Amino acid sequence: MSRFQNLIEQHTATLQQAVNAIHTRDFYAHWPEAPSGKIYGENANADGQQRFQEQLNNPFTRLQQTGSSNHGEETSPYGFPLGITYPVADANTLVANAVAAQQQWRSFSAAERAAILIECLEKATPHFFEIAYATQHTTGQGFVMAFQASGPHSYDRALEAIATGYYALTSFDTERTWVKPMGKMEVTVNKKFYAVPKGVNVTVGCSTFPIWNSVPGMFASLITGNATIAKVHPKVVYPLAILVASMQQTLRELGVNPHIVQLGVPSPEVPLTVELINHADVKTVDYTGSSAFGTQIEQLCAAQGKVCFTEKAGVNCMIVESTNNIDAVLDNMAFSVVLYSGQMCTAPQNFFIPKAGVKEGEVVVPFDEVVARFIGKIDAIVNNEKMGPSTLGAIQNTGTIDRVAKANTLGLTVLRSSSTIAQPGFDAAQTSTPLVLQADANQQDIYEQEWFGPISFVVPVDSFEQAVEIVANTVKKHGALTTSCYTTDSAKQQHAEEALIYAGAPVAFNFTGPIWINQSSAFSDFHGAGANPAGNASFADLTFVTSRYNTIGVRSIG
Repeated sequence: MSRFQNLIEQHTATLQQAVNAIHTRDFYAHWPEAPSGKIYGENANADGQQRFQEQLNNPFTRLQQTGSSNHGEETSPYGFPLGITYPVADANTLVANAVAAQQQWRSFSAAERAAILIECLEKATPHFFEIAYATQHTTGQGFVMAFQASGPHSYDRALEAIATGYYALTSFDTERTWVKPMGKMEVTVNKKFYAVPKGVNVTVGCSTFPIWNSVPGMFASLITGNATIAKVHPKVVYPLAILVASMQQTLRELGVNPHIVQLGVPSPEVPLTVELINHADVKTVDYTGSSAFGTQIEQLCAAQGKVCFTEKAGVNCMIVESTNNIDAVLDNMAFSVVLYSGQMCTAPQNFFIPKAGVKEGEVVVPFDEVVARFIGKIDAIVNNEKMGPSTLGAIQNTGTIDRVAKANTLGLTVLRSSSTIAQPGFDAAQTSTPLVLQADANQQDIYEQEWFGPISFVVPVDSFEQAVEIVANTVKKHGALTTSCYTTDSAKQQHAEEALIYAGAPVAFNFTGPIWINQSSAFSDFHGAGANPAGNASFADLTFVTSRYNTIGVRSIG
């Protein structure tokens, strides 16, 4: 009997529910998304905020790993330095720790690894509120978004990876006595099949969604028997440091080498990413970030025969042709633009609207009116004292502010000017409200670039078909993580669906109400298609887990 039998039994129901959810694609969430005291404890928010305040300007000492130096360079987009330092270890040290830990980890069964990893997540749940403050003050997300994205939604993505990996690993028998009839005799062969982990994983984290984008690769690697190193962005360390430290503590308590998961903290002297990727014992790499560096990583991995999973940049587009409720459509569009100041890989950038206007029922709303009402909806959110600042958040990278300034020099018609917005309690916050420009359809050289941040383009088109053609070509050339379309015409919807999915991008139709194109739901939505230049991976299809191990057989007679 496994020494983890009690743990397996404790988490069996959770694992089975998660496996069932990835099959049915129905709604499932193991962790409630509301930052409610009734759910997580009346003092949970205050305790998390206190831990955040106590950690500021102090070394982070919770990790079960050491470094040759300490480094930290995080500054809150809300206007103050965090002053936290973290242990820095070089690539050779991190990989050596991982290789040693992996010897024990790979010997565990899929059921044992799943139970241990679910236990790690459950034990890390009390850190949700500290993680939320850490995320808010490294990424610039509003508090509620930071809580949801780095807490419950991320943990659900981690559980999804565990469930997908467990399903793949247990899809066929691992041992069988094989009998082949041969006339008056038969041949018997004993067969065993081993899922052999490829080797150490490195997950290269991003600066906007540090946990959400990292845990799919980390947990897909862990459930398949590999150790993982979470190489963080130098300016966004704190959120993942909390999770990794909690996991390491739980692993140690369970008698498991805590170095199966480590935090890789870069410094000016130890940049880490390329050094880790080039290490001979690193076999898989997960990356989220810019296209330029992502392409470099893909090339490095290809040259060395390593498996690489990337989510890079894309140009997300939306077509608005007809609807039964134009206000509901514009409300949804406006919120998608304002949310986190457009700093989401799924945020829409280009809006294609027929020059003749948008059909609402039997009435045609003129183009200029549609645009004016769209801008009015954006203004209504931005200027709402309670809703605006928290929805917009702050700008994570000064390069995004520079990009807004550059967009203002394009010579396009300005439909909505960008400005700063006050963040209550944070006078030095770095902010920028949405900039909306109008471009001609033939100005692809402008709007087919990715303008990451609060920058959008409205493009008048001659027809729905022209819009679909432009969007499909954009996907093929530049990639996209989302596309969206509003039409009440079933034939047009079918045309757009076929054109866009075969261009390689997912498509959403007629989203209104409290669900936005920006959102990707664990256990149901596959985040990214892996079929266009925006990235080669999908969270979390079977390839995302099965590419992390090889199935190797052993046959014997007698």
